Amino acid sequence: MITVPYSVWRSYDDTRILRENYPAMQKFFQFVRDSAGPDLLEPGRTTFFTNDWLHLDDPTEQGILGTAYYAENARMMAETAKALGDDAAASEYSKLSADIRAAFTKAYVAADGTVKRNSQTGYAMALGMDLVSDPALIEKVGEKFVAKLALTDYHLRTGFIGTPLLLPALSKIGRDDLAYRMLLHKDYPSWGYEVVTGATTVWERWNSIMPDGSFGPVDMNSFNHYAYGAVGDWMFQNIGGLSAIEPGYKRSRIAPVPGGNLTEGSGSLKTVYGLLSSRWSTHNGAFDLKVTVPVNTVAEVHVPAKTRWAVTEGGRPAHSAKGVRFLRTENGAAVFEVGSGSYSFGVDTVLGESKEAAGELIDRVDEGP
Repeated sequence: MITVPYSVWRSYDDTRILRENYPAMQKFFQFVRDSAGPDLLEPGRTTFFTNDWLHLDDPTEQGILGTAYYAENARMMAETAKALGDDAAASEYSKLSADIRAAFTKAYVAADGTVKRNSQTGYAMALGMDLVSDPALIEKVGEKFVAKLALTDYHLRTGFIGTPLLLPALSKIGRDDLAYRMLLHKDYPSWGYEVVTGATTVWERWNSIMPDGSFGPVDMNSFNHYAYGAVGDWMFQNIGGLSAIEPGYKRSRIAPVPGGNLTEGSGSLKTVYGLLSSRWSTHNGAFDLKVTVPVNTVAEVHVPAKTRWAVTEGGRPAHSAKGVRFLRTENGAAVFEVGSGSYSFGVDTVLGESKEAAGELIDRVDEGP
């Protein structure tokens, strides 16, 4: 009731769907709020689709699921209200979202970082939904998450709710290496296992076909059921490198993350303004990135490089190229702002090595004490 109108608005920046559904969204949110009570912990629905649906022997506390989505619903309601000019409601929803996240941490996250019941999904939600705010505790939760995954040799056990957040949570704690490792497994259970088994569509169950060739539970065993295909969102944002900073991709983020022994990648999206695309390749330390930014939009391009001085655009130093503005360095990348058009970025390792020391000194002067 809340996620779908919100997601459509984020994709197209058309507030009509919000205006049409806002009263119903508010009514549904109030229903959830009433079920949560004063402690702000939402118990979740006990229905046919209970718990983390079709997980592999790794159950998650039902209250974790309910409270996590309660916090996310409040966040989405705050953004919706703000987009519609309902500033008072936006402020209330925003504060409530922060309060729910604090209640979540207090109830379900131990001081050593353990999320109650120690499930993959519990950690993925806590990290992927930003339900923990203290940096020191986030680090501990991340360590427990990685330790949990190591128990299954970094094979997934998540169901419908946890799977979309599994790889994004790893990316948030700087473990893209493990995200790629999980993505590229070919043995059971994994996405790649479905591919090598002959799947051309996503299965409803991880065990729709077992390694011995037998079928999984036949009472409910669709071979065309998208839920686990939610990993495609991580692939678009990390392999393709494409995501929206503002609704409708008015301002976008182009930030490919090489990994998993991939030497090239690409992604494209038809936004309401036109085609947004990226194509990258890497070889012997060099990195090339070609991007297309739609008319009347702006993009932040993240180029993997130690400093801006190693980055070129069209064969010229990127920081002085026409239409390119250096913004900052962030998480091992130089970030540039560009307007509509096509650009060709590169990382010149020779230029980078010869000017790195001088460039870093200039950066420190620019940034100040």
